[in-house]
Amino acid sequence: MAGLRLAFMGSPDLGVPCLRALRDAEDLDLLCAITLPDRRRGRRGRPEPTAIGRAALELDLPLLRWERGGRESVERELAGLDLDAIVVIAFARILRPSTLSLPRLGCLNLHASLLPWGRGASPIQETILRGLRVTGWSALLMDEGLDTGPVLGSEELSVGERWTSGELSAALQSCAPAFLLRTLRAWRDGQLQPQNQDESAATMTRRIPADAGAIDWSLPTAELDARIRAYDPAPGSWCRREGERLGVHAAKPAEAWEEARPGEVRAGGRRLCVACGEGALELVRLQPPGKRPMAAADYLNGRPFSPGAVLENG
Repeated sequence: MAGLRLAFMGSPDLGVPCLRALRDAEDLDLLCAITLPDRRRGRRGRPEPTAIGRAALELDLPLLRWERGGRESVERELAGLDLDAIVVIAFARILRPSTLSLPRLGCLNLHASLLPWGRGASPIQETILRGLRVTGWSALLMDEGLDTGPVLGSEELSVGERWTSGELSAALQSCAPAFLLRTLRAWRDGQLQPQNQDESAATMTRRIPADAGAIDWSLPTAELDARIRAYDPAPGSWCRREGERLGVHAAKPAEAWEEARPGEVRAGGRRLCVACGEGALELVRLQPPGKRPMAAADYLNGRPFSPGAVLENG
């Protein structure tokens, strides 16, 4: 068979390069995109589409929004397309057997970890939290479980020593399209043999709550450093100064000083260091309430610290 009749399911930026690659591939026929409903941004903002929704509209692709409770409506639309496969990347919906069985070859999920490690909602952040130096993509055939289906192939990616989740996501986005197209074509041509995952080696990642970035200065420097990088750009990290929220966008380990309390500040020149439970962190980029992120030196120019000052936990 020369081509594949495809639909794409996804929501965040992570899947946008693959959506564009599928749309541009001459030997593949991308018929529509399915994403989550539009959401309001800010208290009074207008509803805005997901990143996949925006990209689909820009590409003039038919777009289906999977409203809450709207599974049957989406399935009816897809059933009329005579699909060979559905490509899924970070869709944030569990697909039931009635959806999984719609395409002739099944649903292919691109997951941002080397399965069976890192199943679930937050493999990118977990990679940074654990300090892993290698991660990548897995292409699996979806079943009723959460990232439990047989794997068709994988692609490794080296992780920079001080990458944030945002930087890792960008690197994954850049290598995903070539891997996806190569896998789809080999699958189409019968060149791949699905391999069952080793359940004894499986790990699960959980959805990260909005308050996960609240800084606790009693934690060791290495753990706080990893958390700040893992939660950048979302949900973000923060502490408090005199009760006001102070965003921490970038930090790095610093030399500790004797007899310092967790949260105690040492500011000198253009540097702002904070004592932790073990060691200290230099805060590099901050965001005061109602302002844009700024270098710590610029923040200190406007709001210097007195000797012995303490930053509070988030």
